[in-house]
Amino acid sequence: MKFIEINKRLKEEIKNLYNITGDDGFLIKQAITNFKYALIKDFEEFDYVKIDAENMKTNETEAVISTLPMANEYRLVVLANPSAETVKTINKFDFTDLNVVVVCVNADKLANAEIIECDKLERSDISKYILNYLAKNKLSIEERALDYLIEATGSNMNKISNELNKLVAYSINEDVIRVETVANLVSSTSEYAIFMLTNAIDNKDYTTYQRIINEMSKNLSMNELFSYMGKHFKRMQYISLNKNDEELSKILNIKPYAIKMCRQNIAKNGIKFYINLYQKYVELDYLIKSGKITATNALYELVF
Repeated sequence: MKFIEINKRLKEEIKNLYNITGDDGFLIKQAITNFKYALIKDFEEFDYVKIDAENMKTNETEAVISTLPMANEYRLVVLANPSAETVKTINKFDFTDLNVVVVCVNADKLANAEIIECDKLERSDISKYILNYLAKNKLSIEERALDYLIEATGSNMNKISNELNKLVAYSINEDVIRVETVANLVSSTSEYAIFMLTNAIDNKDYTTYQRIINEMSKNLSMNELFSYMGKHFKRMQYISLNKNDEELSKILNIKPYAIKMCRQNIAKNGIKFYINLYQKYVELDYLIKSGKITATNALYELVF
């Protein structure tokens, strides 16, 4: 099962043996936390144990997984990176009538275990995670704000978790998290700040455009920023003149979702808007290289 399904599946059925696989450290840590919330209600020190099982011996493994719970219905044993000897011991172990849940992390050749996939989440699963988290805090989020949050954090779940805590704390008197709130609070990567700059042009939001230029000029050279803008306009012109999304996805090395968002802006602003923008960029780029205009002035002239 996928990480996103853990809570639902634990409510339906609890098994004795699970194997968490994948390389997303945040998801692995969160999966273990979900098991603790579901199984350990009181006295964690009695019924929860996490062990680095790389060098565990057979007798140690048998002892730790055969100990019965003391204060909860289940005892939870987490074995990180279990050795081949530990896996062999577990595979032979009889869990019948034993209220012990063993959760291994990246165990090799572990038989009869429920697999929990903790690889990087798909965008749809990230959206579900965010929406579920906010719903627990009686909050919803605008679609644009949701997109901003995912893009600004580079789909990194650890960053998303940190930013969600911040957004929930800030929105204590609100019902809906709006894009303005995310823009003000979420620490975005330079790549996404550039995305927001081009997005401001797509939405003809010139106030935001100017604010972002002012902010980014502190960390990036204007020549570099202008170059990034040109790449965006070239891509938008290319998409506006071609209809095959699958082919575009391969040529431009971007996901179909990104092409879909581009097409929405093209439909709103018109093909000519982006053809003119790219032509203007080419003209200004020549003026910059010939020393007739600065990159900063070119960035302002590009939009105004």
